[in-house]
Amino acid sequence: MSFVVSGDAYDRFMGRYSGPLAPAFADFAGVTQGQRVLDVGCGSGVLTEELARRVGVQNVAGIDPSPLLEACAERVPGADLKAGKAEELPWPDGRFDTAIAQLVIHFMEDPEAGVAEMARVCRPGGVVAACSWDFADGMQLLRIYWESARELDHDLEGERRSFGTLEDLDGLWRKLGFDDVVGGPLEVESEYADFDELWGSFLLGVGPAGEYAVSLPQDRRDELRDEYRRRLGDPQGPVALFARAWAVRGRVPG
Repeated sequence: MSFVVSGDAYDRFMGRYSGPLAPAFADFAGVTQGQRVLDVGCGSGVLTEELARRVGVQNVAGIDPSPLLEACAERVPGADLKAGKAEELPWPDGRFDTAIAQLVIHFMEDPEAGVAEMARVCRPGGVVAACSWDFADGMQLLRIYWESARELDHDLEGERRSFGTLEDLDGLWRKLGFDDVVGGPLEVESEYADFDELWGSFLLGVGPAGEYAVSLPQDRRDELRDEYRRRLGDPQGPVALFARAWAVRGRVPG
């Protein structure tokens, strides 16, 4: 499991991107007051907190298989949180108006089954939405990192890239028969005080990138750090990195 870390560690590594992404994604999914909303793969609760702000904590549920669920419970007390995975959602048919998955679909064991479950627990006409980083070109933090790692280890696979394109997401939504399928980009940016702050976030061991960094012996880790810094242009002051996610939404037929 890639997220056996504290909520603070996740927030320092990926939360600085998923935080500003959350309101943009909630807007894209059309989350508004009066809805009942499910956050699939809620993690430390970055998106869950945004959903609770919009619809009230009593109308928000979340599920996650990792220990980050504890951080979500602390961040959003009163939400209906359960330990589990997307492919087996423990709620009845038609329970929610919206089911939403932020930066989760490429971690699902079976994305098609997971999204089908999201549709099952939504009412007819309800919205199912997901987003995933544009791994090919739009997520500088991870793209440049894995390019650096593969420069030093040519056999390294790096980050999983399934559903990292709008075509992948759109195709799955249409295959599953959603109505009114719409997709598009969501863009955010994060700034670090300096390269040391940026590099230090990888050493928290969060996700595949962090796990890989901390698994290396010190000499190879230093080589990766130096290559990453070189590819970023050897920054001497603040570092700003751009991130683009692809998002898709559709309505449950019926």
